[in-house]
Amino acid sequence: MRLVFVARKQSLRLGSAVSRGIDFVDEVVVISLGEDEKQREMVEKAGGIFVVHEGPAHAPSLARTLLAMDLPETDNTVAIGLDNDWKLKNLPRHIALSRSRHDIYMAFKHRSSNQRTEDIPDSTEVITIASYSYEDAAISVCAFTKEGLRALAAAKDSGKPADLPRELKVRIIELEATPVGKELESLTSASRFAQLFYWMLESKHPLIVLGIPGIIFFTVGYKMATALIDVGGPHDTVSIGVALAAFAVTFIGVLSLVSGLVLYILGKQIDKVQLEYS
Repeated sequence: MRLVFVARKQSLRLGSAVSRGIDFVDEVVVISLGEDEKQREMVEKAGGIFVVHEGPAHAPSLARTLLAMDLPETDNTVAIGLDNDWKLKNLPRHIALSRSRHDIYMAFKHRSSNQRTEDIPDSTEVITIASYSYEDAAISVCAFTKEGLRALAAAKDSGKPADLPRELKVRIIELEATPVGKELESLTSASRFAQLFYWMLESKHPLIVLGIPGIIFFTVGYKMATALIDVGGPHDTVSIGVALAAFAVTFIGVLSLVSGLVLYILGKQIDKVQLEYS
């Protein structure tokens, strides 16, 4: 099985996408919609094959580029448009779809996300193989057999999936709208500080999980120690116990703060290494 990513200016995501894809398939190919040496180097280090596509970014044209690479034939191929709408967590599901009994399977983006044409079907209209031409279609995922690949490469960019040979089993679906289209507050409209705070909470960030408790413990320990010093006079066993408790609380606070900072710095270093060598 072969996995193909079609990408433009996605250098930060390509390394992880290729590395993840190799876990599922025999071969990963990246078709770049523009020359990018940094992108090429990253893909090849991750074990993928990099090629630049110089024609229009339409399904038949991309299929012809794939065939022109003269790669060994494979029974199933999955092509994914690597953009901001596609998430890496969906990769296993799309790999599974390639094993369906269809020669060509196309998943169009929701009509609200299609920026290729102004002639968008009405919201009540069901998307079919005759709804879009390849020039107007915003295809997110396409899976095909070797027969389907050859038929797609032979098609015209101005044609439609309905024009494919009748003997081929073709399935077309429309993906659901992204949450941006719903009446929900998007994180992109929130302030950058709110976005950062939300991300830290969602990811159980060490500066939140360890930093905030550390500040609380350190403050309580400091207050206890200050109160004990202000008492003055002879110290009995009770005051010694309070002093030990203040020391313990302060120590836990400092340890928690240091641990949070260390884990944060290590996380940054790991991300940097992954971006450099993935």
